[in-house]
Amino acid sequence: MVNKLNIKAYSSEIERYKGSVTANWQSGVATSGTAGADLVTIGQNDDGKMIDSLLVDLSALTAAANISIRLYQQVNGTEKCILDDDYIVGADPQAIPVINSPLGIYEAFRVEAQSDNALDNGKAIPYEYTLEEK
Repeated sequence: MVNKLNIKAYSSEIERYKGSVTANWQSGVATSGTAGADLVTIGQNDDGKMIDSLLVDLSALTAAANISIRLYQQVNGTEKCILDDDYIVGADPQAIPVINSPLGIYEAFRVEAQSDNALDNGKAIPYEYTLEEK
């Protein structure tokens, strides 16, 4: 479930979204075909937006698990992985600022997550992001 809040800041309106996804983060298969699961898709095709921030909360996952966060964006009509970072639950911050500066998107922007620990299957990963019109 995704909740949307509108915030007026400066001269443009910022939309804030919050949600959570429960999935098989270790044994599942994400849209890309790699292990893990889809966490969130931001925006839609042919609709310019600016992602101001994206936070992913890993605190409910198993301590010492290695979590991969992958970002996908279309390049010339084909979805490509543009970022693949790893985090360790308990060693890295509980809420990961995956995006913390404005990023322009014109097509759907997808986020996947993967855990190396089977105990994370069936657990929820919360997220929050902000968007503004381009």
